[in-house]
Amino acid sequence: MSTYATIAISRSESDGVEIVALRGDVDLTNAGLVREAVEATSSETVVLDLSEVAFLDSMAISTFGARPPELPAERRSLFVVSPPETPSAWTLRITGVSGAVVCESLGEALAAATATRHATR
Repeated sequence: MSTYATIAISRSESDGVEIVALRGDVDLTNAGLVREAVEATSSETVVLDLSEVAFLDSMAISTFGARPPELPAERRSLFVVSPPETPSAWTLRITGVSGAVVCESLGEALAAATATRHATR
């Protein structure tokens, strides 16, 4: 029997910002899929939405936290959405994530991503 965590990954776009949204559990068994999804984006700014993540393994954070995914183009930014009341917020807080901007809502992340995108032009 396999013990892989269940995760759903979806991608969308808003005003030139690519959004990678996760739902379910993120751990070492599927963290590579998350990393691949982020690395497959092509916009200057990317939002990784953890709002619907039920479980976030602290070891999986290394795929996008302390060592963010490789964003192929120069000057690309990663924003992580993790509302305060979610399991991911607690994990991000105790692991001291650096290397990504953590926002409390998708709206906040999109505003920050759009501002960053316009500032680099």
